[in-house]
Amino acid sequence: MTIEEYYVNMRRDLLEIITGVENADDCLFWDDTMPNSVTQGKLDKIFMEYMIRAIHFGLLLVTRHCSCSNPLHSEYVITNFYDLPIPYEEDKYIRGDQLFQGERYCVCPCTKNAEPTMHWVIDDILYSKDANLEQCKRLESILYDINEAISCASHSKPRSGIREYLLRAVLNINDELLPTPMDEYVRRIKGDDA
Repeated sequence: MTIEEYYVNMRRDLLEIITGVENADDCLFWDDTMPNSVTQGKLDKIFMEYMIRAIHFGLLLVTRHCSCSNPLHSEYVITNFYDLPIPYEEDKYIRGDQLFQGERYCVCPCTKNAEPTMHWVIDDILYSKDANLEQCKRLESILYDINEAISCASHSKPRSGIREYLLRAVLNINDELLPTPMDEYVRRIKGDDA
């Protein structure tokens, strides 16, 4: 899959979600709009699908497990979706931004019987050193907006936040697909050199 195909498919999937996000009806008895929980589930699926595929372009998501109930837990234990052994501060990768930091109910690899516990984790974005780093940063920004839209889809949150983050992601995807980013094109037709 090329980066263009990746963006075309992601754009299609996000536009499908955006068109289905409507404000809730004032009358709860007649509200037939899609609940936030359904939107959140769909966005989670899209986010995971495209985050996993992003490895083809040098972008990875790893989770640092900072602590858990196991007294033998030491330093950061790293997990990822790619079945890659990635130790903390691996030289092959450049650290991007954090997508999440906080408590999460999940399995720490050092726990016995792989039972989930509530413990502190950090989701980090990594770039492969041999990847196109500018492209990775732009892709990270788009995935970050999808992740923020997921947060906005929590119970009882206004749906405008979902649409705003998804719209920004789609606008950034458009810039990736067009031969010239829209802002640059507008400056050119206005005759601005700045």
